[in-house]
Formats: sequence, structure tokens, C-alpha cells
Amino acid sequence: MDQKDRLSCLPDDVLQSILRKLSLKQAVRTGALSRWWESQWIRALAGSPVVNLTDDPDFARGQPPALSAATVDRCLRLHAELGTPLEVFRVALVCPSDLDGQDVIGWIAAGLRRGAKAVEVDLAPPLPEEEEEEEEEGEEEVEEEEEEDPHAGHEAPLLELPADLFQARNSLERLALGRFSLRAVPLPAVGLAGLRSLSLSHVDVTDEALRGLVANCPALERLSLRRCSRLAMVSVASETLRVLELVGCQALKQLCVDAPALESFALHCNVFVTNRDASCEWDWDTPVEVDLLGPPALRDAYLSHIGCDTRLDTEHNMLYPSLCLDVVLARILTICSVVLLHVDSLSWLDPFKDMPNLEELQLLMDYEGYCLEAVSGFFKLIPLPVLQRLFVRLHIDHEPEGEGSSSAAVWSVENDDSEDMAPREEIVLDQLTFVKFVNFSGTWCQLQLLSFFLDKSPVLQQLVLVTPEGEEALGDDRLKVIYERVAALEKASSEASITMCRPKEDDTPNHPHTRYFHEEYETM
Repeated sequence: MDQKDRLSCLPDDVLQSILRKLSLKQAVRTGALSRWWESQWIRALAGSPVVNLTDDPDFARGQPPALSAATVDRCLRLHAELGTPLEVFRVALVCPSDLDGQDVIGWIAAGLRRGAKAVEVDLAPPLPEEEEEEEEEGEEEVEEEEEEDPHAGHEAPLLELPADLFQARNSLERLALGRFSLRAVPLPAVGLAGLRSLSLSHVDVTDEALRGLVANCPALERLSLRRCSRLAMVSVASETLRVLELVGCQALKQLCVDAPALESFALHCNVFVTNRDASCEWDWDTPVEVDLLGPPALRDAYLSHIGCDTRLDTEHNMLYPSLCLDVVLARILTICSVVLLHVDSLSWLDPFKDMPNLEELQLLMDYEGYCLEAVSGFFKLIPLPVLQRLFVRLHIDHEPEGEGSSSAAVWSVENDDSEDMAPREEIVLDQLTFVKFVNFSGTWCQLQLLSFFLDKSPVLQQLVLVTPEGEEALGDDRLKVIYERVAALEKASSEASITMCRPKEDDTPNHPHTRYFHEEYETM
């Protein structure tokens, strides 16, 4: 005999107040109790000023596109019937190619018409069936293909937005679009003039259209551009812009930013642009030009090229853009190993401008071979008089270890030559009190790098070493050996404590930049 669950006996208003506190994924699962519960979670969502269909990116996976679209339609229709004010509308779908684009356009139009202040719609293409089959059969072949082009087979036609979508005044302050085309939309548009935040990912937009759009948004504070393949000569001029992100726009040749209020700047792009049509072979590679006019008094900056351009050879030094010159006033900085390797190209500046405000520095290391030389060169060239915290995110070496390999772990303390590990550069980090290494596995190169910082930090108070996780996780015996090896290294500070732990055990401070665009870029 079927028995009605006890929760279903509660009043509707009580049930809906419970459901509103659940994530979308949790709320959807209540529909398994009965069809009645399914109507309850949709009604609860429709009764909220925030319609958020993004916290479960797989909510439409495995069901027909018509059904997932019908769920969104039903929610918006019921929301209108209830007369609930709509402030935020978010939807993210793993979007099959046969999803009706008019449905999606209708959702955006409904959000604008209902007075939403924030509209965010992202259409992620599914993995091709043949790739999914290959992943099940064996990952080695797939990994080789991804090394050649990690995004191959993941692109899908962009949904073109109609010309009249943003031509009426509205309440929109935040717009985030993923995998759309703005070719047919006249820009600037009156319906976008009130934007405070604009995020475009995999969007077809031209340099000219973007320039006009930004110029027509007098209150714009945040601009994020990701994988926008047509952007090449980007010019951003804004008196109010505080945050700028430009990630994975592979056609980028020039970026000019005139934003005196800019506080946060993130750039993840190629180092060089290759033009095989140039008459001279030397002109094939030209640097990406970046110019932050001012420069602004940045709070934080993130500069990375990992995963974008694999040419790390020093013969391109003279072509490397002087990005460090544009962020000298930042208090918080993240730079990658590519920047470190090419920093010698700035050695002609004598003396180099110091970074007088830099308090927290994070180094993203994508290789080990030249890491000590590159890092010591950076600290020798660029004075950091107030640096207090240093974070080093190490490259995980997936190759087999060998006794003669530069990545081989040191298992014994007997052959202790720590006195020769740190280069005797005249560098003193006399304000540095906290150092944290992530993905530390005790390789020879890592120990050399660690020894360098221990030797240059006379007031160091805490050293934290976080080991890799997953398949690269270290056993207890190896952790003990590595800890003993680290403890035997020479230290300029006798007060420095050493903590070695696994990621789940780590409760120490992290660098403010905890998003790593080169890792996100692999799945974008």
C-alpha cells in the first residue's frame, strides 16, 4: 500500500520555504518522491526573486533538449503568473545542437521584460559521442589529441542574438553571455547602457563593437572577456572600470587600457603573435602589446601565459612584452614561469623600478628545469621591499622518476649538500614572514628553490609545504623522508616553523588568487 511521506503533509508555504534553501540539484532530487514534489520545487523556485538554474551544470544532461527547455519555460511562466518580482535570472545548460535557439532568446527577453537586474545565460556544448567513447576505452589516445589542441571537438555554432533584443530601456546591471553571437546586435545599445558588469565567454564580438559598448556604459565596473576569438585589437577606456579579465582570447595582438580606477587586472594570453606572411623570418613572431595607461594603482594583478604559448626558449627574450612595468604598483600579484623566464629582457632597465607596494606574491610554475635560475633572476632584478607572503604553486611532474633525473626526489639525508643548493645572490627578503609551496613532492629542483627562499628570508616565521593529491599523493614514509630533508636545509631564520601536510589538512592562508586560468582554460 502506498503511503504518503510525512513531509508532504506539511503546509505548502512551509515546504516552499524549505525548498528555497536547497540548491537546484538538491531541490530537483526531491521530485523523485512524487510528481507532487516536482511541482513543489518548481513553484518554490518560481516564487523567488532569484531564478538560478546554474548551480547544477548537469541538470539538463541526459534528458531530451525539449524537456530541459520546457523546465525553464515552465519556471518562467509560473514566475510571471505568481507576479513575483524578478531580480536575477541565471541558466546554464549543457546544450545539444538541436536545442531551439528561439527558446533561449525568449528566456533572455523575458528576463529583460520582467525587469531583471542580472541575466546570465551560458550554453555549454556537450562532448562529442566519439570522444566520450574514447575516454571510456582508454585515456592515453585522448590525452595525446588534447595536447595538440585541447579544445578540438568542443566548439559548437554560436547562437545569434536578434538585433532588437537590447534596443529597449531596461533595469539590466549585470549581463553574462556564454556562446552567443552579437553580430546582429547594433552596438552600443540603449538596453546595455546601465551595465555595471559584463561577462562574455565564447562570444562573437568585434573590437569596434566592444569599444563602443564599453564607451556607452558609464557605470561599468567589471569586464570579463574569455575565449572571444575575434578580439585582436582591444581598447578599453572607462572612468569607472575596477575589474578587467581577459582570458584565452587567442587572436589578441594589442590591449590598451585607459581605466584610472582599475583595481584588479587578470591577463591570460599568448606571449607572441605569429605571422608567417612576414617577409623576414625574424618578423614572424611579434609580441602581444599590452599597455595599461597610467599605470593605475592596482590592488591585484594576475599575469599568466601557461597553456597559451609553449615557446619558453630565451631567444625570444627581446620580444617579450614588459608586462611587469604595467603592474609595478600592485599590492597582490600572480605571475607564471613564462614571465619569470623572460624577465631578463628587462635587464636593460638599470635600475629597474621596484614594486614598492607588493605584499603578496604567487608564482605559478609550469616547469622545473630553469626554475631556480629564473626565480633568482626575477628577485635580483626587481626589488620587493615590503613583500610579506610568498606562494609557489609547483608543476606536478607526471614522468617516472630516476636517480639522475632533475625531478627525482631526494630520499636520504645522508648526501646533504644543502650549503651549495642556494645561489649566493645579494638578495634579502627582509619582510618575508610566510612562505607556502603547493604540490610539493621533494624533487631536487623543488628543494633547490625552497633552499633559495630559506636562505634569503631572515625573519621568516612559517613555512608550509602542501603535498600533491590524487594519483600524485605521497605516502607517509615518503612524507617523513622529505620533511627530514627540508629540516636539514640551511635557514636564515632560526624562528621559522615547518608544516608539511596534505591538501585536506591545510588550514593556512591562501593567496587571494585561487582561480588558475590555465587550469580552467583546459575545460573551457
